[in-house]
Amino acid sequence: MTKSKDISLSVRLQDYEYDLVVVGHIALDETITQEDKGIVLGGPPSYAMVARRMGLHRVGLVSVIGDDCPIAYLRRLAEGGMDLEGLRKGHYTTRFVNKYDEEGRRSQHVPHIAERINSRDIPSAYWRTKWMHISPVLQEVNPRIIITAKQHNIQVSVDVQGYVRRRNTQQNNIVEACPWRRFPKVAPYIDVLKGDTEELRQLTRKSDLEEAAQSAFNQSKAIVLITDGDRGAYLYRGGTLHHIPPFTPFCVVDRTGCGDVFSVAFIVAYEQTKRPLWSAYFASAAASFNVETLGPHKFPDLVTVEQRFQRFLGKPSNSHHLKLLKEEEEQTSGETPDHPVS
Repeated sequence: MTKSKDISLSVRLQDYEYDLVVVGHIALDETITQEDKGIVLGGPPSYAMVARRMGLHRVGLVSVIGDDCPIAYLRRLAEGGMDLEGLRKGHYTTRFVNKYDEEGRRSQHVPHIAERINSRDIPSAYWRTKWMHISPVLQEVNPRIIITAKQHNIQVSVDVQGYVRRRNTQQNNIVEACPWRRFPKVAPYIDVLKGDTEELRQLTRKSDLEEAAQSAFNQSKAIVLITDGDRGAYLYRGGTLHHIPPFTPFCVVDRTGCGDVFSVAFIVAYEQTKRPLWSAYFASAAASFNVETLGPHKFPDLVTVEQRFQRFLGKPSNSHHLKLLKEEEEQTSGETPDHPVS
C-alpha cells in the first residue's frame, strides 16, 4: 500500500524561492438556475489553494482583479496559503454568468474580463519557482510567458482551456471556441499540457481523441493530460492513450474547478515520484473531492487523497489498475519512488 506521509516540496525545492506559481485570472462565478442564484470565488488561482493542503508551502499567484472583488475572497486566498504579491489591481474582476434552463442546459457569458497578464506583471521572485502553471480562462495570459518561464529553467504546466475559447462581444459576450494559433511556437516549451477532451480536439483540429493527444505530444513532447468529466481522464504516454478512472465522490455538488485541482495535484505527485501514470491516478482521486463542494472550499490533504486512492486499489475489481501501476514502478529508472505500490 502507498504510505501516507507529508511530501512537502519546500524541502526538496530548497534551491527555489517558490514551489509553484499559478498564472491566470481569479474569477467571480455567478450561477443562475430556475430555483436560485449566487456568486462564488472561482478561477484557477482560487482552486490552486489545494497546493498548500498537499504540502506546498510557497505558492504564488499572478492575476488581475477590480474593486468588484470582495475583500473576503482575497482574505480567503491569503488564509489558504497563497502569496498575493502577483495580484494586480485593474478595472474589473473577470465574471462568468452561467444560466441553466429547466432542462439543465447551460448558457455562459462574460460581462467583464480583467486586463491581460504580461511578463512584466510577474514579480521577480516568482521567476525563481520550480513550477509555473499557466491557466488562462479567456485569452488573458500572454503565451510569451511560457517561453520566458522556460528560459528561467522553470517546469511549465499549461491548461489550454483559456487559449481555445474567447468572448464574443458581438453576441451578448458569450463564450465560444477558437483556435490557438500560437500553440506550435510555444509547444516545445511546455512540460505538462492539460485540457479536456473537447479542448484537445479544438487545439489540434483532430476529431479522434487519440490522434489529438498524439498531435499535441508530437508538437510539444510534453506529458499530455486530458480530463473527461465523470468518465475520468486520459494520459498520453509512450505512444499509448491510457484511461485514468474516475474516483467516486461521496456526493455531487459542483464540478467547477475540478480540472484546476487535477492539474495542481498532478504537479505535486509528479514532482515527488516522476511517475506520470501514478500521478494522474492521484490527480483523479484529488479532483473527486472537489465535486463534493461548491466553490474552492474544504480541499483534501495528502493523507485523505491517498486513503481514497488506496481504497480504490484495494478492490479486487480494480486489480488491473494496480498491475499497471506496479509495471510503471518497475519501469521507473534512476530513482526510487517515495510512494511504492505494493
